[in-house]
Amino acid sequence: MFNISGTITLGGTAQVADIARPLRKGYMIQNHSAGDLWINDMTTAVASQPSIRIPAGALYETPNSGDLGGGAYGTGALSIIGATTGQAFSGRSW
Repeated sequence: MFNISGTITLGGTAQVADIARPLRKGYMIQNHSAGDLWINDMTTAVASQPSIRIPAGALYETPNSGDLGGGAYGTGALSIIGATTGQAFSGRSW
């Protein structure tokens, strides 16, 4: 398991929350800030579709890889964006 916790380093600019991991089976991110965070494991995160919105205080966890036929899930770099510098999040990747 890898700790991918952090803060938004520059509001409105996507950053890498977790590097690409070919053997990644899943991840979770909890938003500890007052504003929304957006994540994307397919391309650079943006504050709209196709990124996944994590509202203030919410937790996002990938589905069990077994639910997807047993393969790895979201193995590319995990991108995250928030509107404000300093927005905090906790995360784990496995």
